[in-house]
Amino acid sequence: MLNEENKDNMEDLYEIKARLKQEIAKRIQLENELNIALDELNLSNTEYLFAIRKLEGYKDSLNTAYNRAEFYKDLCSHDINNILQAILSGMQLCEMNLDDPHEIKSIIKIITDQVIRGANLISNIRKLSQIEGTKISLKRTKIRNILKKSVDYIKKSYTDKKINIKVDSVSEQLYIQANELISDVFENILINAIKHNKSAILEIEVMISREQKLGVNYLRFEFQDNGLGISDPRKEKIFQRGYSKNKTAQGMGLGLSLVKKIIENYKGEIWVEDRVIGDYSKGSNFVLLIPEVN
Repeated sequence: MLNEENKDNMEDLYEIKARLKQEIAKRIQLENELNIALDELNLSNTEYLFAIRKLEGYKDSLNTAYNRAEFYKDLCSHDINNILQAILSGMQLCEMNLDDPHEIKSIIKIITDQVIRGANLISNIRKLSQIEGTKISLKRTKIRNILKKSVDYIKKSYTDKKINIKVDSVSEQLYIQANELISDVFENILINAIKHNKSAILEIEVMISREQKLGVNYLRFEFQDNGLGISDPRKEKIFQRGYSKNKTAQGMGLGLSLVKKIIENYKGEIWVEDRVIGDYSKGSNFVLLIPEVN
């Protein structure tokens, strides 16, 4: 038989047990609420990270679109400027040769070619935008034919200068994956070789050979000239959009940045070397590597 003291102790134990059950129940409830909160927090973090990645994607897309728009603007302004300059020069030559119908007819032909070139430029910009958006693919292109047309175009455009352009190729049957913009590549390089040259006779030698690099077969194009040359600190900078060291070099960087962009679209490379190793003042050698196709 329990005495009064024992009864009190039993009641205390029951009370403690009951409170323990309540504490355990509360703890279980809190743990459940915590787990739910953690699940919600994890979901929120996932959604947050997803939103951040999405915003970063939008930012990258906007930057890409902006850079592309700037590139097209440069392409227009640079090439259109060259075209307008050629037309202006043609008109001035017409005024100087009013008594020579044959010469005027020849000059008008050059002006007409420039107008057509301007129309083709607009078409080429559209094609380049499609290439960057992977909407169309490049086509197998016989490169010697295009190079010959570019050389002929340059000679006709600079009839007031003594220009000797020699082409030395490993073969006549050479092909790359390209589009019409390859003409702009050749012509920009040739025009730079003429503009930045003070020699009495402008010598340009174009050499085409084959080269293998990292298991890829390339055609190697070398455009060697006897011009002013490019110092080592400028060799990389000239491919940056808008770069020009001084007024005599104005336009060079812009044109070559476009050339670099086009070559990269062909999965190729471009750089410049000294024509005579170690002496940049003896002229430049622009080197292009473009993957060859059969």
